[in-house]
Amino acid sequence: MPGPMRRGRRAAVSSASDGPESHLGLTIRIDLGGYGSLGPGKIALLELISKHGSITSAGRKMGMSYRRAWLLVDEINHMFCEPLVETQMGGTGGGGARLTKLGRDVVGRYRAIEGAAAIASAADLRALKLSLPAKPPSRERP
Repeated sequence: MPGPMRRGRRAAVSSASDGPESHLGLTIRIDLGGYGSLGPGKIALLELISKHGSITSAGRKMGMSYRRAWLLVDEINHMFCEPLVETQMGGTGGGGARLTKLGRDVVGRYRAIEGAAAIASAADLRALKLSLPAKPPSRERP
């Protein structure tokens, strides 16, 4: 099992000369049934909380309000049998947040799944890319 903050390999096919419109990628979202879902946004939020030690800072880095970040953390914490994020009340030194052992494990497992999917899908993504026209069609409506 990779380390808890391991960055997964993204299943993406592009080259240095390609423009952004020719990038093909694979995004992993894990459906946990009635418990919710876990995808790149929630994982990025968890990683930023781990890095910055703060829900506020993590949310700000993602361009979301503290309230939105806190609601997502609350949702994530209720998906699993134990919380993934622990918070500490503010005071003279300020509050903070950190990932629990389970939180680090969930992030690591998500990144491992993402890496395995990237490897498994690379040839098929390359084949799909070769099937695309040189320039994407216009998205304007008539």
